[in-house]
Amino acid sequence: MSFSIIIPLYNEEENVKILNNQLLSAIDKINQIKKSDFEIIYVDDGSHDKTFDELKKLSENKVKTIIIKHKKNSSQSAAILTGINSSEKDNLIFLDGDLQNDPDDLPNFIQEFKKGFDMVVGWRKNRKDNFITRTFPSILANSLVRLFTKSNLHDHGCAIKVLKKDLIFDDITWGDFHRLFAARVIDGGYKVSEIIVNHREREFGKSKYGLERIFKVLIDLIFLKLFKSKNNSSLYFFGLFGLMSFGLALASFIIMCYLRFFNDTSFISTPLPMVSVFFALSGVIFFFISLLTQLVLEQNKAIDKNLKKTNTEIIKFNLK
Repeated sequence: MSFSIIIPLYNEEENVKILNNQLLSAIDKINQIKKSDFEIIYVDDGSHDKTFDELKKLSENKVKTIIIKHKKNSSQSAAILTGINSSEKDNLIFLDGDLQNDPDDLPNFIQEFKKGFDMVVGWRKNRKDNFITRTFPSILANSLVRLFTKSNLHDHGCAIKVLKKDLIFDDITWGDFHRLFAARVIDGGYKVSEIIVNHREREFGKSKYGLERIFKVLIDLIFLKLFKSKNNSSLYFFGLFGLMSFGLALASFIIMCYLRFFNDTSFISTPLPMVSVFFALSGVIFFFISLLTQLVLEQNKAIDKNLKKTNTEIIKFNLK
């Protein structure tokens, strides 16, 4: 089997060397069990420190290594997607660059993955984070995800994952997909397994997450349920409300006319004229929203493609 290990980094200069050494050690352990083909892809998401300089020092890696730098900070999901677009292997491994994920868990992941799952994700059962700012928001966020999706996973936010590259398509990788990635895959009908991982305390650098994650998860869930269903695009979602509004406007108009011509009730003696106008205008607004939403989504796709071409610097080591 072949694997591309994708690691996004943002201001992690102190962690680069340690992480790389641990990762190479884990790869050796995996190859001792059964030889596999690996490449490592580090993506520096516009760091302001010396992260990219530290990455350049990895030119002696015995494993094929690609380092990529975003010219500006885009997001963790954007960094992962950049890595995916540069990968050449059949399967993907995601790993955070803050040393809280333990590369020594990878042999267990690959062993589980070989049982036939489409994805294997980690569960930080014994999490080593501040309870108020990290663990509690994660508990709330995971509860919301389980409530509104088909997923029963304990930990949707754990960064370490192994998956088939075939899972990467537009219905999965929209927005900040890394937060609800596993839930999106499960909603797509794929087989996902979860294993307990060794979560470690952060020793260097600062965490980029906090209480705001709950609100981001809520937004992602709303978008997931309303706009990204396989059966309903935003065009049809808002279009349906538009049709309903026009239907109510027509019904109000018919009742208004019936009262006027059969009951001799004046138009102005009932609120029906205002109701008809309100629903008619609502229908027009909903149709415009559906068209605008679709245009925005298509425009974002075009922007993303352009960013992939202009927003990165790529260096490759040990290509043999």
